[in-house]
Amino acid sequence: MSEFAIEVFDLTYEFPHGTTKRIGLENINLQIEWGTTNLIVGPNGAGKSTLLKVLAGKTLIKQGKLKIGGFDPFEFNIKRNEQHNSDINKYITYLGTEWITNSIIKRDIPVNLLIDSVGGNIYQEKRDLLIDILDIDPSWSMINLSDGERRRVQIAMGLIKPWKLLLLDEVTIDLDVVVRSKLLNYLKSECENGATVIYATHIFDGLGENWCDRIIHLDSGLKLNDINIENIEFNNNKEIIEKDDKILIGKSNSLHPLALQWLTKDLERRGTREDEKLKLRQRHNDYINSRDGKYFDADDSKLQQYFKSTRSS
Repeated sequence: MSEFAIEVFDLTYEFPHGTTKRIGLENINLQIEWGTTNLIVGPNGAGKSTLLKVLAGKTLIKQGKLKIGGFDPFEFNIKRNEQHNSDINKYITYLGTEWITNSIIKRDIPVNLLIDSVGGNIYQEKRDLLIDILDIDPSWSMINLSDGERRRVQIAMGLIKPWKLLLLDEVTIDLDVVVRSKLLNYLKSECENGATVIYATHIFDGLGENWCDRIIHLDSGLKLNDINIENIEFNNNKEIIEKDDKILIGKSNSLHPLALQWLTKDLERRGTREDEKLKLRQRHNDYINSRDGKYFDADDSKLQQYFKSTRSS
């Protein structure tokens, strides 16, 4: 297998629909090593999602060349590639934003059933680790979850099976800062063991020099910057200076550390998911008892008489 997880040569992608031709990617060249964490940044419409879908094999290309682990995943007619394509496709995981809008996952489906349907019962150690990292209650039903909780389930389902190349397209946008931090730390540890992550995001809190190995900047389908973390220096200045291949990033005023600390303490107060259920049941019982005593068991004022009548009807 090649030293590079991904190699892209002169890749150009043109959207096939519409009366006006639109270039999604133009003359993209990339070489991304195994064992690295990579960020793709850029405004909406820059080509981030298009590039990730091409790398995932979800979008065919007509111009340019793509290699995953040294082999072209689209050359199925070449016998020497057949076994490799079969193997490498098993180790590419793509997680995008589309899944959470699927009406199927908003039905009354138990989370543990969904997770087991993608191998949770086979990769039990990985399943339990992800459930802990993503703070999932397996007894949840999908119909009752928030978007952030559904997103956690999606990520768990995507990461349970073995993967070597992980392509993430804005999937952490719904996560709170604690879960996101724990997830990023987990992904970093996987890359230290040889895996590769390519992560397109607009949220950069917590993605400093300790997580990111490389930053790729896209705009209007063009690659404008491609910077290794060794060429980025963090200092106490108030501005950002770009000089040759070096970038100096000044001190940034961010509320991320404070939010991370507060939410971590929230989780400590909450305890385990079982502790949370007990506390919620107690709160519900306390509310019922308080309401009964306060509104329905006192003297016969008009307000209390009204509550009595509505309670009994």
